[in-house]
Amino acid sequence: MRRRLRFDPLYALAGFLLLVVVVLAIFVGTNAQSQGRSGSALDGTSGGTARFRGLVEGLGAETVIVQGDRFSPRDTGVSVLFMLGATEFVSDADAVAVKTFLQGGGTLVLATDLGLAESAVLRTYGVGMGEGTSAARFDASSVIAATAGAAQISIDRGRILTLSDRWSPVLRSEGRTLAAMTRDGAGTLIVVGSLAPFINQFLSVADNGRFALSLAAAGFGSGRSIGFDEYHHGAHPSAELMAVLERTWLGRAMLLAGALVFVYLWWSGRRFGAPLPADPRPPRSSLEYIRGFAGLLRRSGRDEIARERLRRDLRLGLATRYGLDPATPLDRILVTAEADDPLIAVEARATDAALASRLRDNELLRTVARIERLVAKKERP
Repeated sequence: MRRRLRFDPLYALAGFLLLVVVVLAIFVGTNAQSQGRSGSALDGTSGGTARFRGLVEGLGAETVIVQGDRFSPRDTGVSVLFMLGATEFVSDADAVAVKTFLQGGGTLVLATDLGLAESAVLRTYGVGMGEGTSAARFDASSVIAATAGAAQISIDRGRILTLSDRWSPVLRSEGRTLAAMTRDGAGTLIVVGSLAPFINQFLSVADNGRFALSLAAAGFGSGRSIGFDEYHHGAHPSAELMAVLERTWLGRAMLLAGALVFVYLWWSGRRFGAPLPADPRPPRSSLEYIRGFAGLLRRSGRDEIARERLRRDLRLGLATRYGLDPATPLDRILVTAEADDPLIAVEARATDAALASRLRDNELLRTVARIERLVAKKERP
């Protein structure tokens, strides 16, 4: 007969969670700009934007790394904020912070290859990511690019933007728009469908560097600064441990892992910590053992076992007392006992007769005490 496999729901839960983690890793990893294309201002590799930040600083602008336990660009005091290739999803609360920053007069430059992590902001302003594009050149079609003399930029890949009527094109080629701008209150939002104009590898190609500088123009001058969003690249330093656990994906993953471990231990009956010692109890007396054994026999309906054992103890004890063979029948032992002490013989015969029938617990205990007294050796004068 084949053994039936036991289904453990914990294995099913673990498999489901593993699948979710793998899907999220693929989804987020794809949006993290594959092949090391991070867009981070702290990344000096070909896919980072550290050279662009250094160029801005070299021209006299003050730069600020926007990070912390929450995303609030307005509180940083920056005039221009670059959100380049976010690798963490922009939440609805972050999108509200962006809107507050723009309405306060700030300029936000949002560049992305896919537009997945930034979808909350793009959706708010009616921007869609259309068809993809490979290596191509786009012409500057806005005066915003003229401040640094940028005429044409070159990209290796990106996405064509689909825009509502409120948007004005900034980069176009053959009727396709790669970058556009719109106003919100006193601020300006610029969306670029490629990271290429900003990353280290392509910053010096065509007019990419000039174009990137033209978008940062509002951040130059006394009392102004240019910010680089590292919050959505995972930079969430905080002095409070709970803020890290509650507001970062790593912290949330740790909380989830801890909760799953707790549920597993609780569900499987595993012990939490060292075993507790048993409560010390005083040793039981022989009377308690006898009473417990008698109760067990009575409940099982086999108390004759105890009664037969007591009758045998009575016979052997009397035989030993009077120096007779242990195999001597009780009647012959009682004849000897009667010649020595008639009262002992009468009491022994009555005790044996009582053990021939069922007894209550108390009567059985009194019989045990009586047998111990009867079989005790008499003292020699």
